[in-house]
Amino acid sequence: MVKVITDSEKIKEAIERGVEEIYPSKEEFEKKLKSGKRIRLYLGVDPTGFDLHIGHSVQLKKLKQFQDLGHEVILLIGDFTGLIGDPSGKDKVRNQLTREQVLANAKDYQRQASKILDFKGKNPVKIKYNSKWLSKLNFADVVELASHFTVQQMLERDMFEKRMKAKQPIYFHEFLYPLMQGYDSVAMDVDLEVGGSDQMFNMMA
Repeated sequence: MVKVITDSEKIKEAIERGVEEIYPSKEEFEKKLKSGKRIRLYLGVDPTGFDLHIGHSVQLKKLKQFQDLGHEVILLIGDFTGLIGDPSGKDKVRNQLTREQVLANAKDYQRQASKILDFKGKNPVKIKYNSKWLSKLNFADVVELASHFTVQQMLERDMFEKRMKAKQPIYFHEFLYPLMQGYDSVAMDVDLEVGGSDQMFNMMA
């Protein structure tokens, strides 16, 4: 059985260093960590390129801190969402990749992540692929998920506002991305998602 570390200083380091925001509150999360309960958290990465970037390394190091505290850590490979591509921060639609390209990139990502995370040992990081649940959704499921969002919410996002002003096209499938990322958290029943500030809308979905 994995031992959960409740040392106040180590917990403080994990939730404060390099952390901009914690929702719903830092105090509530800190209390949960000090309780000794083992939490489940994850970082999702879409293998849309050959290499992880510097931003990913910061997030991977944060995962490692929680792994060292004894918590259950998941590295989620967005092999399904990677086929669509996250529109966050993009002034034009992403080029869609083939499944073969996505899976090849995913192998490279895991190899690179292993330089920071421990995928073996007593408390190994788990690798999961979101195609396992997203590929099983039918059209009725997608409509039900979409009913919780408005077009106004989507269009208020910075990159979509910029595209509209520049008269650049916004494709409907790009609106579905935050729905899928939100569903990832539900499917894995996680307590926490780690991500960059540019992912805030998707993580709060």
